[in-house]
Amino acid sequence: MHHQREKYNLVSIISLALAILIGTISLIKASYFFIIFSFYLLAISIISDALLLNMSFRKTEALKQLARGIMLFIFVTFLFLRHFKSL
Repeated sequence: MHHQREKYNLVSIISLALAILIGTISLIKASYFFIIFSFYLLAISIISDALLLNMSFRKTEALKQLARGIMLFIFVTFLFLRHFKSL
């Protein structure tokens, strides 16, 4: 049981660290693709945190985090598609 929690925690931490790193690089290079990718990584981090909270029997917080992660994922996908549609 703890092995699965460790996986979700590791995914959450790694994706958050990569989002910070890639987000910083995207601000320096002004790359739209890296900004979108860092937001996807942030959404993955939030969703994995929701799964971790769900395993910890904190259902209300897990549902809130899951809703945040899904909404962020949908919003970033919309922006991604809208940007490449205009090109």
